[in-house]
Amino acid sequence: MVALCAKRSISTSLLCCDLASVPDERDSRRVRIFLIAVLVGVLPLGAEESRKTLVFPAGASEPVATPTPATEVRTVDPAELIDLFFRAMQAGKVEAAYDGLTHGTIIAERTEDVAALKKRTQDAVDHYGPIQGYEVVDDHAVGKSLLRRTCLSLNTDLPLRWRFYFYKSGGVWRLVDLRVDDGLVELFEDAVRRKP
Repeated sequence: MVALCAKRSISTSLLCCDLASVPDERDSRRVRIFLIAVLVGVLPLGAEESRKTLVFPAGASEPVATPTPATEVRTVDPAELIDLFFRAMQAGKVEAAYDGLTHGTIIAERTEDVAALKKRTQDAVDHYGPIQGYEVVDDHAVGKSLLRRTCLSLNTDLPLRWRFYFYKSGGVWRLVDLRVDDGLVELFEDAVRRKP
């Protein structure tokens, strides 16, 4: 079957460094995302902290550091976060699943990319069938601060490969990238390469 041989990528690399600040729009978006996540029980309530944002005032050649309220500190580890994500996906809540997964990360700041990823994920679920569960098939750590967790979503027609990339900063794991595809053949090739 052609669809199984051709790798259809439905992912995008979402890592960015956006130093521009639009307080009104960002704050209202953060509040909406947080409320949605709390209402569906995806995120625990956490303590607030302050972080600095670089702002380039009009005509200035140097940035000005201004404190802005940060989002809640995540206390969940990657395994818990992924489990919450897939439970929301199983319930058919794609929007809530991504809102909870990306909340408080720089990924959430790329609203257009996140919206496109949500749509492509919904398209994949429509194409491969609803998610009925998931399995963790690989964990790969690079040092103590980087982790890639590979999972299979158990869709009714065909599984999908999900790769979650986490970075630990300040004792808190944060999602920094996510890739989704139907590259099942690569899973077998990776397993063969790792055998001694």
